[in-house]
This record gives sequence, C-alpha cells and structure tokens, in this order.
Amino acid sequence: MNINELERLTGITKQNIRFYEKKELLHPARNSENNYREYTQDDLTTLKTIKLLRRLDLPLEDIRKILNEETPLNEALAQHLNSLQEKQQELGACIDVCKELLHDTAHSDSTPHSQLALLRVDETLRKMEEIEKNGGKFMSIVQDYKRFAKAEHLRGFSFKPDTMVLNAEEFTEALQQYAEENQLNLVIVKEGMYPVFRLDGLEYKAERIFDRFGATVHCSLTHPEELESELEDIPPTHRKLYKFIHGPWFFLAVLFVIMAISRQSFLWAFFVLAMIGPYLWWLLIRYFR
Repeated sequence: MNINELERLTGITKQNIRFYEKKELLHPARNSENNYREYTQDDLTTLKTIKLLRRLDLPLEDIRKILNEETPLNEALAQHLNSLQEKQQELGACIDVCKELLHDTAHSDSTPHSQLALLRVDETLRKMEEIEKNGGKFMSIVQDYKRFAKAEHLRGFSFKPDTMVLNAEEFTEALQQYAEENQLNLVIVKEGMYPVFRLDGLEYKAERIFDRFGATVHCSLTHPEELESELEDIPPTHRKLYKFIHGPWFFLAVLFVIMAISRQSFLWAFFVLAMIGPYLWWLLIRYFR
C-alpha cells in the first residue's frame, strides 16, 4: 500500500508518517523499480501501535526502544506509569492553588494590575512546595509498599490444585494450570513430587501438603536473595512498617476494632489500639521524621 492508503487507514498524516520514519520507528521497503516506499500490513500495525502509545503520552524514544525490542513493554509501561502518577500529583497541587487564587481574585474589586498582589507570591510558592512535597512523600510510600508486597508474594505462594496431585505428572499439570491462569511463563527444571521450576525467570521449589480441605501446593523461592536487589533502596525501618501492614496482625487488629465498634464495645477497641498503637506510632515517627 502507498502512503495515502496508510494515512486513510490510521488517521496519521503523511507528515507524521515521514517523521516516524526519520526517527526510525517505521522501516518501509522500497520498490526496486521506482524507489517508492511500499507499506505492508506489519507497517500498518506498527503505526497503529505508535498511535496508541503516543495517546498514552509515551516519549518517542521509549516507543522506538519498545519497537526495536531494546526495552520490554512492561518495563517501559511501569516507568511511564510512575511518571504519570508524579505528574498527576503535581497537577493536583496546581488545581487546588488555582481554585483558591481564583476565589480570592473573583471576590476582589481591585484593578487588574493590583490583582497581581493577591497572588501573595512568596506564601503561595511555599504552599505549593509543601503540597508537592507531601504528595511526593505519599506516592513514594504507596509505590514502595507495592514493591514490597509484590516481593513478599514472589518469595512464596500457595494454591489449591484441581486434583489431589498424587503423582509427578499431576504435579506438573497443576503447575502448568496455575501458570496459565495467572499468565506466567513456566519452565519445569525438575519433575517429581518436589519439583523445581521457573516462573518468569525466578526459580521455585514446590511441595504438596494435605489438610482437611484437600491438597495444597506450597511454592518457595530457591534463591530469595535475588529479590533483595529490587528492595535495597527501601530503608530497614520502612520495611518493618510494610511488613507489619502486610502481615496478619495488622488485618486482625483492624478486624477486631471494626467488630468492637459495630458492637459498641469501645473499651475493647481501646484495648486493641493500646496494644498495637505504640508500636505502629513508633514506626510512623521513624518513617516520617
């Protein structure tokens, strides 16, 4: 197909198509007889992919790396998501301050020139910096906790297979089914009743345990130290806080408080808070100081 057809099918102008070629995002073949560019179905798909990623506001250089398989798509999207969340926080601060300034100027009878004084430049700048600082801190906490929770899950997990896993073949089938349901890449390293396998590049060992509900497969990393490099920038104090929140005690404490309040047993709620409150407060003080 020629460039006019490509423009019609994608909604991307000829100028932008040429620009993408110049930036090495698109590599059309040339007709050996007339040296005209000839675009294929793959070129059409590539252009639509570029259009989608640009709609997501990805930089052209990142898109080039994705298309050339220099950067995995999930890695590029994760980095871009972090960037978008930071921008969202900054825009939130701008919106709040704009609303406040608009309110002040809208109710003022001063001239347009004298309205500039209502900006209270120094005070407003300090306020915006404080909002951005606090927002950035909050987003940092959220992102760090997500990373910590993901790492904790990767260290070990369990699942209930459909069968009783009575032999090595059923064990392998159970692992394959788990990988398919969770869209994970599975590679069996060693079959058996204590199999070794890799999920998305991480090596695990598994065992089968019976309880009153049937068989449960427990999987644990053979080299948990591999995850430490992903969390090394999170201080130990922060990890303690995340571990407490991620663990069962925090959930049970919240559950007890909700039950106590629902039954109007404020004394019991106070007792639970008195037990966990000082430790949680110490962690929070250590984190935010």
